[in-house]
Amino acid sequence: MSVLAIFLDASYLLALYNESDIHHKRARILADKIDANEYGQALTSDDVFDEVVSVALRKLGKEKARVFGKQILNSVLIVHGDKHLFESAFKIFNSSQYNFSFTDCISQAIMGLAQIVNIATFDRMFEKLDVEVIS
Repeated sequence: MSVLAIFLDASYLLALYNESDIHHKRARILADKIDANEYGQALTSDDVFDEVVSVALRKLGKEKARVFGKQILNSVLIVHGDKHLFESAFKIFNSSQYNFSFTDCISQAIMGLAQIVNIATFDRMFEKLDVEVIS
């Protein structure tokens, strides 16, 4: 049995907070549905947070990265990894036939452990999994 929740991937969060992102308009529409609780609890991981802030810093500068980080911290439940989650993600990383980043494996581990089937992402790699890609 799956849980009514949606995992927020870095590609979605970056598109949502960056008006010049090609997926920004779609991310805004999806954000309205998430805010209306259409998919249940929205959550992400500290690894995704790290990825979003790091990519924003590199591509858009410190101020935008700081603003994005604050927006995420003020609006999204963040799952912090522990040894069990890390080990679960490393098993996924080692056994997957696909070249998912370790952060994506952490996301998969969280979704698997919490029985979450929905993911907000513009990363097409997730379409290869048994999850519902919302984009």
